[in-house]
Amino acid sequence: NLKRGDKVLTAGGLYGTIVNIDGNVITLELADKVRVRVNRNYIAGLARE
Repeated sequence: NLKRGDKVLTAGGLYGTIVNIDGNVITLELADKVRVRVNRNYIAGLARE
């Protein structure tokens, strides 16, 4: 289960931190003040630290 604060990798190769989850739409912060919205299906998994 994904939650706020998780560091994830998208299917497109972007790394980000989850800042919001709204149904199937997840908002990721890629860098300071850089946020994108992606469909939950495009989250490949948790990023390895």
